[in-house]
Amino acid sequence: MAETLGLNGVVRLSDTGTTLTASHEMLHVTSFSLSETSETVDTTSMGAPGNARKIIATFKGFNGSVEGYWDKDDPAIGHDASPTAPVVQAGDKIDFEFYPNTATNSGNAIYSGSAIVSDITRSQSFDGVTEYSITFDGTGALTYSVTP
Repeated sequence: MAETLGLNGVVRLSDTGTTLTASHEMLHVTSFSLSETSETVDTTSMGAPGNARKIIATFKGFNGSVEGYWDKDDPAIGHDASPTAPVVQAGDKIDFEFYPNTATNSGNAIYSGSAIVSDITRSQSFDGVTEYSITFDGTGALTYSVTP
């Protein structure tokens, strides 16, 4: 069995239409999640063989989140030249790439797609660091590939 150490994950994030490169890697990521979904329709009719339901898949989708330690100088999510405007805001359309195991080793999985940011939470306490959580809903298809 070839387990993947979570410590080596990488997240790239940017405005839609930007070619994602190493310069778009988010700093201080502590976790990310990606959930694939499919709506279903029950097409069972009277007299179904064995009284078994028949379900078919319809629309596919995905959603996810990224969590980490907030850094105002993070080029992917921090603040740009204006000290009051975060780079990523709720409602923004983004492109992302999730690498479960580094972005540089050949043959590693890449999950990528476009999404709408549905929620951004920033939190801090007197005895900790400022943290963030970005939640998104996919738009279009989720893509799978491997690093060249």
